[in-house]
Order: sequence, then C-alpha cells, then structure tokens
Amino acid sequence: MNRVTQNLLLLLIGGATLKITLDGTYLRYVKPGLYPYLLISGVVVLALAAVAIGRDIRRGRAQPQHDRGTPQWLLLAPVAGLLLIVPPALGAAAVQSGTTPQAGSIGAGTGIKTPHKITFGALPPGDAPTMRMYDLIDRASYDNSGELDRREITVVGFLVRTDDGGDIRTDGSQQGWDLARVVITCCVADAQTLRIHLNGDLGRPEDGAWISVRGKVVHDSARPENYMTPTLTVTELHPVQAPSQSYG
Repeated sequence: MNRVTQNLLLLLIGGATLKITLDGTYLRYVKPGLYPYLLISGVVVLALAAVAIGRDIRRGRAQPQHDRGTPQWLLLAPVAGLLLIVPPALGAAAVQSGTTPQAGSIGAGTGIKTPHKITFGALPPGDAPTMRMYDLIDRASYDNSGELDRREITVVGFLVRTDDGGDIRTDGSQQGWDLARVVITCCVADAQTLRIHLNGDLGRPEDGAWISVRGKVVHDSARPENYMTPTLTVTELHPVQAPSQSYG
C-alpha cells in the first residue's frame, strides 16, 4: 500500500468515526457509553492523518506511487461508503424465528435448572408504569411478589409476526404477534432478541412497526418450555416513533 492510500485511509476512518459519533448514528452500532471513546478515537486518527500528510508533503512524497496489482483505492471504498450510507438499526428483519432462548433467560429451554423465584421490589408508582422489556421478562419469569398480577404495565417495542416459525407458546400455538427489542452488550455483533407475546385485538398492525403497549401480564406465562416468553394481554396500544436509542 503506497503512502497516499495509507494517508487517505486514515483520513476517511477518522472522518467516518467522528461523523457517526457527532450525528448520533453511532447508536446504531454500539452502546451510548462508548461515545467518549469514539469521539477521542476519531480526533486522534484524524490528527495522525494530518501529521502523516504534512510530513509527506515536506519530504516531497505526496505524489502517488504507481504500484502494480489490484488498484489500492478499492481499499478506501468501504470506509467512504460509511460516510454516505447509514445502515438502519437492527429491527424486525433481524429477529430470529424458531425456538431461540431469550436474552438473559438463564437455562431457558436448555435443560439447565433456572433460578428459584425471588421477590423483586415494588413497581414504579402511577397508572401502568413503563418498564424496560428486559425488566418485564425478568419479573414475569422469577418474581414471586405478585406485582404483575395486580398492575397493568406499559412497554415499548417493535412488532414481529409469529405465524411462520414463531416461538412455542404456552397454548402450543405458533400464531400471533410478539413485541420485541434487540439488546446489545457492546455492539451489534453481540445482538440478542427480547420478546413478549401479545394477546388481544391488535387491529391490523404492520410488521416491524414501533408501538407502545399497555396491558397485564398473564400469570405464569413465562416458562422454560416457551423460552421464558411472557404473554401480555393488551388493553391499549398506539404507534410511536422508533427511539434514537433502539437497543434496550
């Protein structure tokens, strides 16, 4: 790789990293906590590119060297593409069908002994408080306080149709709708899916649409044989905009 290609590659990598960090699109790839590291990395790589370019100009090495073989500028295309094309965050198209364990459902459907029921704290005050899907699944799976039997809750996610190869349900069916979220530990490379099954009249929703759902969790519906997928009986729903931080 000649010096001009090396310098341009550094410049594009630094610029792309800084761009997706400052405009917020980095949230489609990694967790929010990595923001300062991405910002510093982008600045440092751009600075290195500027130093290298300046040094080569002073030494008279700025002219491209004509190497034989594959055109080296092709190495720049993937990085340049990141400046022009922003892939969407993972959504309904990324949700795996079939009997896949929930993210965080310890031993679900694997024959591994799951934790005993434990007592969680009280739900937040108010009428139908909003819960993270991860917390809802944990409560439905392992909480013995009875809070979910007494209270309605609100949860936000995107819709996934389960007619074709959906997770096994407590009633043995594979039809209906799930509300789903994608969760990441660090980045999209380790993405996993969270799901709750929706029971009730949803009208004619669109697959992949983001909605806010209010309802009551069906008692003891999250079980090892259905991969700890609770069922929520819907009392109210309305469409919402996809959040800027869609992983959660």
